[in-house]
Amino acid sequence: MPYLIQRIAHAVGVLFLVSVVTFLALRTTPGNVVTSLFNPVTASDEAVARAIADLGLDAPLWEQYWDYISDVLRGDLGFSIVRGSDVTDLVGSAIGYTLLLAAAAFVVAFGLGAPVGMISALSAGGMLDRIIRVLISVFQAVPNFVLALLAVLVFGVQLDWLPVSGADSPLHLVLPTLVLAAEPGALTARVSRTAVLEQLSSDYTRTLRARGVAPWRIHWVHVLRNSLSPVISLGGVQVRSLLGYTLIVEVIFRWPGLGSELVGSVLNRDYPVAQSLTLLLAAVVVVSSVMADLLYRWADPRVRLTGSEAQ
Repeated sequence: MPYLIQRIAHAVGVLFLVSVVTFLALRTTPGNVVTSLFNPVTASDEAVARAIADLGLDAPLWEQYWDYISDVLRGDLGFSIVRGSDVTDLVGSAIGYTLLLAAAAFVVAFGLGAPVGMISALSAGGMLDRIIRVLISVFQAVPNFVLALLAVLVFGVQLDWLPVSGADSPLHLVLPTLVLAAEPGALTARVSRTAVLEQLSSDYTRTLRARGVAPWRIHWVHVLRNSLSPVISLGGVQVRSLLGYTLIVEVIFRWPGLGSELVGSVLNRDYPVAQSLTLLLAAVVVVSSVMADLLYRWADPRVRLTGSEAQ
């Protein structure tokens, strides 16, 4: 079976498991969506029971899941029980903000992390290398939500340089992007530094030096190309981390994206919204992982050869 078909089959299986786990987790935790619709003091038992029946929550779990997954496969994400709005409209109004924030953070993390890691490797043992490694350790050690709160306090409250909530202008994107890109950018720099150091000590690098090839060409053409494989592989993993941290960052900075919608829908037990958003985010992670694998095979011919021999 071709490699791509195997990866697609694996992706479909993962999404199926995500849909099952999400469905069961929402329905087996204490409370339900009816508690968000009625005042527990004034609501009568008859009204609550009637609402549960109208929503189909009294049916067996397997029947509820079958109805849910059948609608999803037909492209029908349902309606928000709490808001009464089409889930597709809610997702459509929020997904652009999340994609913008995640894309900006991804570009900053890898656009700065990889070159910084390479600069650190080229100056290994020097003062610049020490400073960069200290900063990498700090950004990896400080929790994402702590860094977000510090950014709000320093740049938003004390210095009043940047807005700390909303999405009304490009300036509102700056702090969430930097906070979201801090940890993946530091990890990218660390991985890039290690990969470049390995390439600098390899036989082909010494051969190029012996032939008189310009150092800048060795470093920024040959070494950079051959050190991309672990960075590309890391990119697929980092997408998952970015999406996870996006939930926290969007809530702290009141960014109107999928993260804020997901947190609100889970708290309100708004099943259709929570299920659809979780499945959508899982799909993004799975697709990004497949793309990272394909890019990894493109960047490293040895992986392609090994894969074709195995098949």
